[in-house]
Amino acid sequence: MNIFKILLVYTVFSYIGAEIQILINPVNLPENMAPGTQLSRAYDKDVAGKADAYRFLNKTKDFVIDASSGVITSTKIFNYETDPIRFLFIVDTGGLMRRVLIINIIDVPEPPNCTADPQFSSGTATLEIAEDYPLFQSIYRVIATDEDSANGDQLMYTIETQLSGPKEGANSFGMDPVSGVISLKGGDPLDFEAGYHVFQLALRATDKTGLFCQGTLIIKIIDINDEKPQFEPFPLDSINVTEKKPVGEIIARVKATDRDEDNSITYSFKTQQEMFGLDPLKGIITLLQPLNLDNPNNSKTYPLEIEARDNGNNTNTYMFTVFVENIDDPISCDSSFSTGAGVSVSVPENIPASAFIYMILSRDPDIGQEVEHFQFVIAVRNKENLPVESCVGTITINIQNVNDESPVLTYIPDAPINIYENLPVGTMLVKLTATDRDIGDSVHYEFIGIQKEFSINEDSGEVTIAYPLDYEDVAIPKSWVLYIRAYDNKRMHSTTGSLTVILQDVNDNPPQCSQDIYTIELPENIPSETLLVSLSCTDKDGTLPNNNITYHLIMDTFSNKTFTLTNNELRIGSTHLDFDNAIFAGMHFKYTLFVRVSDEGSPALSTILTIIVRVSRINELNPVGTTSVTFTIFENSPVDALVGKITFTDADWPFNNLKYTIVGGNVGAPPKFYIEPDTGMIKLLDSLDREVESQYKITVRIADLDNDAIPDPFRQRRATAQVTINVLNINDEPPVCNPPHLETWIYSIVKAPFVHLNCSDRDSPKEHLSYSIVGGNANNQFTLRRLGVEPPFLVISQNFQYDVFQGIQDPMTFQLLIEVTDELGGNKARQLSATTTVIIHVLPWTTTQPTFSTKTSTTTITTSVLKKISYYWSPDNWFPAVLTLTGALFMVCLYAGAWYFSFHQPSLTAKEPGQVPSVPGMRTNIMFQETK
Repeated sequence: MNIFKILLVYTVFSYIGAEIQILINPVNLPENMAPGTQLSRAYDKDVAGKADAYRFLNKTKDFVIDASSGVITSTKIFNYETDPIRFLFIVDTGGLMRRVLIINIIDVPEPPNCTADPQFSSGTATLEIAEDYPLFQSIYRVIATDEDSANGDQLMYTIETQLSGPKEGANSFGMDPVSGVISLKGGDPLDFEAGYHVFQLALRATDKTGLFCQGTLIIKIIDINDEKPQFEPFPLDSINVTEKKPVGEIIARVKATDRDEDNSITYSFKTQQEMFGLDPLKGIITLLQPLNLDNPNNSKTYPLEIEARDNGNNTNTYMFTVFVENIDDPISCDSSFSTGAGVSVSVPENIPASAFIYMILSRDPDIGQEVEHFQFVIAVRNKENLPVESCVGTITINIQNVNDESPVLTYIPDAPINIYENLPVGTMLVKLTATDRDIGDSVHYEFIGIQKEFSINEDSGEVTIAYPLDYEDVAIPKSWVLYIRAYDNKRMHSTTGSLTVILQDVNDNPPQCSQDIYTIELPENIPSETLLVSLSCTDKDGTLPNNNITYHLIMDTFSNKTFTLTNNELRIGSTHLDFDNAIFAGMHFKYTLFVRVSDEGSPALSTILTIIVRVSRINELNPVGTTSVTFTIFENSPVDALVGKITFTDADWPFNNLKYTIVGGNVGAPPKFYIEPDTGMIKLLDSLDREVESQYKITVRIADLDNDAIPDPFRQRRATAQVTINVLNINDEPPVCNPPHLETWIYSIVKAPFVHLNCSDRDSPKEHLSYSIVGGNANNQFTLRRLGVEPPFLVISQNFQYDVFQGIQDPMTFQLLIEVTDELGGNKARQLSATTTVIIHVLPWTTTQPTFSTKTSTTTITTSVLKKISYYWSPDNWFPAVLTLTGALFMVCLYAGAWYFSFHQPSLTAKEPGQVPSVPGMRTNIMFQETK
């Protein structure tokens, strides 16, 4: 009954040893690991090599176990924030034992996501604000999301770079670090006139781990007409002219400037002026009427207030005084009348009434004062020498007006009048003046013919613009000859004149391009001088230099020397594109360039173009590392022990994204080694035995991943490494003697070695084995003799003395226990030993055949128990059953044998001299020669 209990326990223990092994348990799976990655492996020797051997008892779609190999892989990319973070699976191979596999999803810090606004993340987000935009008011908000926020992660928003153009160095914008709102922070003002036309902001959202997403915001500044024209004052705010200044000549020129770009200034009098004319574009003040101070209607001072107005109706005034200097001119008469003795006229006394006597010619220099009244003093004298008799009287002659005078154009410019195309409708070009000497008669003005572009005031003679002028409009002439008629009230008399007007081109059209934003995508290995784009821009202005276009490339320091712009052609510069750059990765692998297209007018007008160059990665570089490495590992290392790590680098972005695979030399089922595909660490997969194999040579292939714009296994770059793994010896094998038990018969007179031990050790050379007799050697009768490194011989150390022993004539039996120990001279703690038993039957030497008693001696065999720790052996399922039955039969036989020998003693039988007696159940393989 006890025997069956032992067998039952043994059977159960043998089956428990065949448990399922899981290579890695628990498995820590990063949340962003690609599906299909090998996570672990189950192994059961009982089902190795069988199909449909492995399975999960609980159903899952997220993980699979290969039914034949036991390899466990994932089927999707996990999200720590939304998916379960712990999985428990029961691995079953069809037996009674099962194993629980634990898979933990590990949180991996994930970069924020800035794709809520695709234009922002792609670098094309553009907005416009006026230069007078209020401070601290929201302009734009960066919207970024972070899946790690569920775990308490917070984002911080920053402005990484702030570029301004065409003038650099402005620091005008700020960003709220919490909300991501962009606003004006009150630093450098947005002054368009100072050269701040466009800003490029690189905005970044960063989490607590330093991961970030980034985008680009382009802010264009709209010029606001917010500046007033500023006058250049005259000295003492006055000018002096003489009363003799000719009509039509320039008296002075006022000048005002405006900081606003593309602004033109027009000038006008605040109050109507009759004496002076003002060119609305040039600010030239001309004299319209004589300043003769002899005219009582003329003044000695004329205060003038001039208004300057820009395109935005911003105005400013300037007041100054025109002082007229008096020049006194005498009245002039006919020289014969006003000089000498005067004029003496003799008339007969009978001259009839109303007869013509004499005409007095006089001229008053004061224009407008005609001689309307003549007063004569007449003296009448007698003829001859009669006594003087005279009478004196006064005669008054009044002149009656008759419409007999034609109007006279007193001011009409002889030189052509140049006007600019951007003058507004209603602008006065010139004021014509004409006089009619007839008293009470007035002068009126009109064009001869029809003029669409101009009009003339019938009463004042002011010529103004009546139609918008555009130099670039082919329907509008570039010059006109205006024929003007001045006539009196009843159109009885008239006069004509002509006025030439020439239209001048104004730089009022900025360059126009076929596109405002260009997006270009190209590979990083594009050669230098490659043409990227030819910009197509034109200027509608009709004359040089207003329509002469120039191009200027605006770049940041990172893009310097990477691009060149020659005329309108953008090309790759001397510095090659490099996708594999950490700074460039922060820029989302794109360049944002600005091109300012300007004309050469005054002031120059410009247009800003945005060019976004996206660079695609190319797998250019092979993995680099040591191609031949050697590792060592002790043979007793446990499964999953680290053998060594292969380290290769790849300079293609993403850096060092490599996959390691064993492609040769790793034979066996299961193979001895496996390699972690992402780290290159080679680990032990199955137990080693140096005595079976002391060296392994495997080939590892290193392939880069995701280094090309289009993932393609054929574009992967590979390298191979030859790995030599030397297995270091561990003293895990005890010495073994063959056979483990010896029995021999010798004569007592034998002097030569009679037994040669045959012992060896699988992990120790022969010279490292030591031998000693540890039992049964009474009186040290035997000793061991060793020649070189070979196992020793057993020899007799001293002669047998028969006369001192009682019953010496009978055979004697010695049972020697010999211990064999390895690691001679090594660490005693690691030494292993074994014993062998040598049974020696010593026979007395006689001249006659010895006689033997029939008494049977009992032979006792002494054994030594050696403990050895090693990995258990797990046989197939049928083997424990067979072993159990065999053990049961063996125990029955052993019990029967013991029962038999307890009642029957073997006896020695007499033989002929020279023969060796036989002992039942014993056998010897040693033959002896007889010595005399």
